[in-house]
Amino acid sequence: MPGTGSGQAGPGGEQRAPAPTTRRRLLGGAGALGAVVGLGALGAVGAGTGTGTRPGRRATDPRSVIPLWSATVAYDSAEQRALVGGRSPQLPLDPGTRFGSELAPSSPARARAEEFLQGTAEWQGMLRESLGDLPALLDLAGSALWDLWVLTDELPAPVAGWSSSWRYMWPRDAAFCAAALARIGHRDTALSVLEHLGSLQARDGWFEARYDPATGRAPDRRPRQFDGAGLLLWAASEAVPPEGEEGRDRALERLAPLITRSLGTLHRCTSGGTGLPPVSPDYWEVHEESVTLGTMAATLTGLQAGARVAPTSAARRTAQQAARSFTALCEGTFGTTGFQRYRSGGGADSALALLDATGVHDVAAPAQLLSLREELARPGGGIAPGASWREDGVSWTPSTSLLGLALARAGERTAALEILTWLAEHRTEAGSLPEKVLFDGRPAEVAPLAWTAANVLLSLDVLARG
Repeated sequence: MPGTGSGQAGPGGEQRAPAPTTRRRLLGGAGALGAVVGLGALGAVGAGTGTGTRPGRRATDPRSVIPLWSATVAYDSAEQRALVGGRSPQLPLDPGTRFGSELAPSSPARARAEEFLQGTAEWQGMLRESLGDLPALLDLAGSALWDLWVLTDELPAPVAGWSSSWRYMWPRDAAFCAAALARIGHRDTALSVLEHLGSLQARDGWFEARYDPATGRAPDRRPRQFDGAGLLLWAASEAVPPEGEEGRDRALERLAPLITRSLGTLHRCTSGGTGLPPVSPDYWEVHEESVTLGTMAATLTGLQAGARVAPTSAARRTAQQAARSFTALCEGTFGTTGFQRYRSGGGADSALALLDATGVHDVAAPAQLLSLREELARPGGGIAPGASWREDGVSWTPSTSLLGLALARAGERTAALEILTWLAEHRTEAGSLPEKVLFDGRPAEVAPLAWTAANVLLSLDVLARG
């Protein structure tokens, strides 16, 4: 998952856990949000593996250990992104950046980062004004900005991570990244990301599970995933300027193919919101035999978004009606069993957070969101993707940060702050947000992860504006 949507390599080769270690020290200042006066002013995110289990599968060792493959990603002296720390080579870094110390001061990468950070200056100022009494969260914001930048820089769309199996563009991960880019001051970059993904969309409106950023083609034969259409349509509604603002018409024109095809396939595949969407893998990235809550949530958020960005008033009215019908369908099917992973059961699923995280309120009650923290709790302090996920003691930061975003947008400020504080305390020593956190609090597997970084930035944005 995380993106549960990410690489194929799962926690294979896990070893029996040694005695818990003390919590590692975060680099001092690795992410301080101050005035943008240089690259050091700001310090140090479908992505993950499909390792879910079907209900009833035998539990595994709750103290599993997964290595940390990298502590961060940074540009080395050859101007190439490199995995740094963990099981990857060590590389001395400029404090609070994603640059090797030997990278030339005149490096184009440094200039691009400076431009990126300058573009977020207004957003940073808003955070300092609103959250200045929470320095750990300002530091976290710096980490997330650097993580999102290094996984987006010079690419047509953000990749999920930089490890080989994660170095692809997942539509779902990219949707959240685009929404975050639009919020932090890089609306045009967000529109370019969505425009590019729209160019890869099949004629029937579906998306592949992931794409190679160099070729624009699927790197393997994993099944297509239906949630991409709905989530990218939502991201489009986040990236397009609001009604009455300058640039809205031009943005809608740029995204017209993506919006039209995505909304068309949601209507066609749900009979105008009256039928269940197709069975498809979701962010767990495992074979499915029934429609999942994640696919339902992505479909509903896409229909609601379509009502905001459809090209004509008639199309908007049609989308509104479809969204109302699909809301009733969702409540009358998944809602009757408490919004579990499947219509007939399967236990709690962190996909419930997709609803409020994408602005779909009044479907799941806030109490149901709050209960996910307990139902899916892992000993390290985060949550698992679902109740039927393997019992390995591992917290997944995409699911945990998605819940934080949902709680923030649902008005549950205290609970959202608790999750963000936990994320801030469980970064790598280089300051990056990892994909996983072990039972004893150690970061594990991939770092940084674009989806987690995007969720963090979106959550902070909501809290600062709220």
